[in-house]
Amino acid sequence: MATYSADSKAMTTFAASACYHCGSSVPANAPWHITLNDTVHPLCCPGCEAVAHAIVEGGLESYYLQRTELPERPANDALDSAAWAHFDQPERQRTFVTHEGDTGQASATLAVEGITCNACAWLIEHRLNALDGLVSSAVNMTHHRLTVSWQPDQLKISRLMAELAAIGYNSLPFTPDPDQTRLQNKKRLTAKRLTIAATSLGGIVLLNFYRPMDGVEASGGRADILLAWLSLALVSAVMFTAKPFFHQVFVDLKRGRFGPMLPAGIALFGAYLASIYSVILHAGESYAGFIALLTTFLLLGRYIKLRHVLKEALHSRLPVSATRIEGDARSERILPLSELMTGDLIVVKAGQRLPVDGTIVQGESSLNEAILTGEPLPVTRKVGDHVLCGCQNLENPLTIKVMQIGSHTRIARINAQVKAAWCEQPLAEIDSRKIHRWVVCVLLGTAAMAAIGWRLGPTQTLDGALAMLVVGSPFALALAAPAGLLAGYQQLRRRGVVVTHPDALLCLAQTNHPASASIAACPEVIVLSPRSSRLEEAVYIARLAKRCTRQNQCIALAASLMLLSLAALGYLPLWGAVVGTAVSLLAVLGNTQRLSGLPFFKPGAIYES
Repeated sequence: MATYSADSKAMTTFAASACYHCGSSVPANAPWHITLNDTVHPLCCPGCEAVAHAIVEGGLESYYLQRTELPERPANDALDSAAWAHFDQPERQRTFVTHEGDTGQASATLAVEGITCNACAWLIEHRLNALDGLVSSAVNMTHHRLTVSWQPDQLKISRLMAELAAIGYNSLPFTPDPDQTRLQNKKRLTAKRLTIAATSLGGIVLLNFYRPMDGVEASGGRADILLAWLSLALVSAVMFTAKPFFHQVFVDLKRGRFGPMLPAGIALFGAYLASIYSVILHAGESYAGFIALLTTFLLLGRYIKLRHVLKEALHSRLPVSATRIEGDARSERILPLSELMTGDLIVVKAGQRLPVDGTIVQGESSLNEAILTGEPLPVTRKVGDHVLCGCQNLENPLTIKVMQIGSHTRIARINAQVKAAWCEQPLAEIDSRKIHRWVVCVLLGTAAMAAIGWRLGPTQTLDGALAMLVVGSPFALALAAPAGLLAGYQQLRRRGVVVTHPDALLCLAQTNHPASASIAACPEVIVLSPRSSRLEEAVYIARLAKRCTRQNQCIALAASLMLLSLAALGYLPLWGAVVGTAVSLLAVLGNTQRLSGLPFFKPGAIYES
């Protein structure tokens, strides 16, 4: 019996009928449990019982105090190291194991499934570090990778993989994904640029404290010159971090299009030239703080976007391995999907996702097909039924004959169709021809006429023009339509409705026919859910998304006009222009967030919208 003393204020709490390990519902009269601190906690399956006992018996019970998210449900039948024995073969290790000649150590990078929070990394590292022959282990939480070093004469890679499986984490040699690697490199570079810009902003703020205040005599000319040149050096580094934004301006101009980044690019470049003029000729005002603040704001938005895209990609990843049955002895072997062939027999245990499309040849179980159909209730599948990749097996082991693998599975074909259509017409460009161009043109013309008409002196004129360029940059307006439509796409996808073209949602929202006729008029809308009410719900969500898009555009236009008026009258400082632009973006995102919490759908609601 496993026991440990736990704080009553653990970070993760569960309902009495939920599995203490994974949070799934516990069947009635389930015999599986674990006793911790003299308290019996229910478990949902033998897999969770085995993993929970392995964690506690290994002295790692603090995992249950530290975790902030629930792990995935483990397989019921744990495999021994024999299932991974083929990874010990030298010819296979050439592709992923590096041997150090001096020390005799071996190192490898493994892709680990099931990591959800920092407690998972702690559990993995402490479990592996207790093995004899392990030199080091480090978990990369961002990319869900494990880097390990070990002594080959004392420890085998198959033993490492088996130990990970014993605590609920499947692993395979890491194979780089080109798209994911590109996104990760872009995120890493953006993080470096953001760090440089934010650090330079802090340095510029500190340097401003040493400058004499208005009405106070300067302490020395050389000190003032030195501070000015230091500020210029810092802001020059910031301008290098803004390279992606200037590149976007160049691409837009090359295509003959005035994008939302054009006014901000002009403001940054103009302020930088004015700062150089101020430092060299000792006249005018330096705009180093404004440049650093605006660039940091733009880079922060870019970093948050890339982080969200990477997180969604990790959460939507399909299985990359399978357990193949080999020989008359029906031995099981873990293999990458690339080594499977049509006709192979694989085993999918309870808690695992199906890695292929196939036909059940042995066993009966309940499957969660929500990833395809959006239906939360399990569906019973038996021998002879066709099952699809991505569905989760909930109850009993299934033996499946492989029919389609990788890009040939149904979910992969749907994803490829959506990706190809959206690459042809990106979501961000759906509404750009109608709004972005004339907004930017009107802004540039207004800023030019205001600069000519002002009689406040060159410094005040430049301040006002820069503020107008910043608040007039249609960042919020450019986000209005994509944010509303993307929220609608995500809501439909959760309900088993796939939109294979960006314009299809607007087409569906404009129809005034019954739901079935509306779907028929938009062939780019595919309804995977078997429920008939999904047709009406799809039209209802499409109209809500269209309404949300219009509201976002009204919010963005109103905020831009108000800030533009204040800037034209000279009542808006430069830092206020940056903050006001950020607030308008948050207002658009906040309005879009309402679409993510849709009310309960009632049949007939589409005729009232």
